[in-house]
Amino acid sequence: MSEMENPQQLMQFLQQFEKMYNLVRVVDPLAKRVISITGCSAEMIEDSICYEFWEKNSHCANCVSMRAANENDTFVKIEYNQDKIFMVMATPVILSGRTYIVEMLKDVSETGIVPDLKGKSVEEINQIIESLNQAAITDELTQVYNRRFINEKLPIDLYAVVLNGGVLSAILIDIDDFKQINDTYGHSMGDSVLQKVAGILKNNIQRKGDWVARYGGDEFLVVLPDADLKNARKIAERIRQQVEQETFELRGGTVSTTISCGVSSANPEDGSSAVDFFDRLDQKLYQGKHSGKNSISS
Repeated sequence: MSEMENPQQLMQFLQQFEKMYNLVRVVDPLAKRVISITGCSAEMIEDSICYEFWEKNSHCANCVSMRAANENDTFVKIEYNQDKIFMVMATPVILSGRTYIVEMLKDVSETGIVPDLKGKSVEEINQIIESLNQAAITDELTQVYNRRFINEKLPIDLYAVVLNGGVLSAILIDIDDFKQINDTYGHSMGDSVLQKVAGILKNNIQRKGDWVARYGGDEFLVVLPDADLKNARKIAERIRQQVEQETFELRGGTVSTTISCGVSSANPEDGSSAVDFFDRLDQKLYQGKHSGKNSISS
């Protein structure tokens, strides 16, 4: 990771890339603000929102800048702005002790890097690019978001709580005795249970901004922006009851299971990092698992 002492040093650093890329910009990955830019000056302004360039109303689900910041490495993706296809390379830099992301955008519309686009409409191209980006943040088995998405999205949602006020709640869910299901009925039954539990979770989050992801193994995370602890507990209880009442079937075999849930909330005064907030959720879940399972702890 490059370390810069002041903005002038950063701009000198960026000038190295002017002839290599169509647009080079520096982004605050949490605030989603563009703090400096070089190239394509007619199309961008400093202190804009980074995703405005892509003509979107919200930040990119597959945010390579957030991933670059989290993993302290360089990542690449393809994006489309209704006019051109861009390769986006995101790499972290330190400026005055803070992590920012240098995004280098290269027009690859005519390179064929994304196949089968010839003759496609704007809407069709958008759908193809979106499918590529969604695949990177989707758990293949359950078709909810994956661990990578949690790492990128949860810090942004918590930052919004601090910046805009309000509250955010989350539910960490663990399937009780899941190893026993795999050992007794086989991994195919285990996969079926995971898929159906994921479906129940998705059916219980209807508001814009709510999301569900598979944390790993038999654990899922439900994030509920603008929901207080009381409402989050209600949703957790509804999910718990539905899983308890569900019968999972595969090739003539049937099994029932339950879940345990840890529920926690964050507010502006809390100031928790994503790691701290998740640790609180994990502690609540641990309490529930060791108090009898099939339970909700908050």
